[in-house]
Amino acid sequence: MPALLNKEFLSRVGVEIDDVTYDLLSDHYEHTLNERVMTEVVNYLDEVKLIELNEIKNADDETIRNWLMTNVPELDEIIEEEVAVLLGEIAKFADNL
Repeated sequence: MPALLNKEFLSRVGVEIDDVTYDLLSDHYEHTLNERVMTEVVNYLDEVKLIELNEIKNADDETIRNWLMTNVPELDEIIEEEVAVLLGEIAKFADNL
């Protein structure tokens, strides 16, 4: 789980939750962030790179991470933007958690 989503952050946005709920939320956050980042990466890549990515889709996480870092120069920016959007959504809907 990225360090940005922690109990301190949640408390600052008005969310007080127990450890079990926190674990579920952090799992959801990580899954959602991964999906959003990969969607943006897929939109960014040309057809040749999409084929390459598809060929390694079943590789271990480190292989995929290295491939992304090599082939998506804007990966840091994509991740930062998606983290900001997701944290903003969590803050916006904090009362509903």
